[in-house]
Amino acid sequence: MKIDRFGLGDWWPRPEEAAVGGLDHLPADQWPMLAAKWLAAGFDSPLLRQLAELQVRRRDTGPSAEDGLVSWAAPRGVAIVGPSGTAGVPAQFRVALQALDLMPEVLRSIGFDPAPADEAFVARCQSALDVVQHDLDVTGYGQYRMRARFGGWPASVYPTMPDGSYWGGSEGMSREDKGSWLLYRAADLVSATLKEIPEIEWPVCAVHGGHPDSIWDGEEPVDLIDKVASW
Repeated sequence: MKIDRFGLGDWWPRPEEAAVGGLDHLPADQWPMLAAKWLAAGFDSPLLRQLAELQVRRRDTGPSAEDGLVSWAAPRGVAIVGPSGTAGVPAQFRVALQALDLMPEVLRSIGFDPAPADEAFVARCQSALDVVQHDLDVTGYGQYRMRARFGGWPASVYPTMPDGSYWGGSEGMSREDKGSWLLYRAADLVSATLKEIPEIEWPVCAVHGGHPDSIWDGEEPVDLIDKVASW
C-alpha cells in the first residue's frame, strides 16, 4: 500500500463518508492527517485547520520516535473520556482524545453533520434493547431500564444502567450489526452488564435454574429445552 505525504494509505474517508461512520475504520490519532488531506482536497474551515495542526511530530513520540508515528487505538468498544489533565499522557493519546472531541464540529463546519447517522444508529440499538427490556420486565428485573449509550472509537453502543453506569469490557454494538445479530448482541451485552455491575446472573432458565445456553445444572448434565429463548 502506498503511503502518501500525509501519512495515509490509498484509502481514506471523504467527509461525506466520515459523517456516516467512515471514521470507524481509521484510528483517531490519524484524523489530523486526514484533516490535512481534506484541506488539500479543497475543504476548509478554522476547525478543520485546528484538527490538521494536531499531528504528532516524530520528536513527540518519545523513545519510539525512530519508528515514526505510533497508531492509537482504544480497546474496541470502550467509550473514551478525556482526562482532566493530560500531563504524562503519551502524545498520540492526547492527539486521539482531542481529535475525538473536535471531529463532530469539524464535519459540521464543512457541511457534513454526523448527528443524523449517529442518531439513527443509536435508535436502532435502542429498539433492540427495548425487545430485551421486555424479557427483563417479565423476569422480575424491570427496574434495570437499559438505555443506549453512544461513544468511543470505533463508535459503539452499550446498554446503560439507570444510574449511567455501563460495562465496556467487551465489544459493543457496532454500525455493522443488523437484524437478529443486533438483537443477539443487545441481549448478550445486557446480560454482561447485569453480571458485572449489580452482579446478577441473567437470564436463568426457569426449568433447570441455569443459563439457557448451558447443558449443565451444577455438575449434572441437563437437556436443552425446546422453544426457550437462549440469549
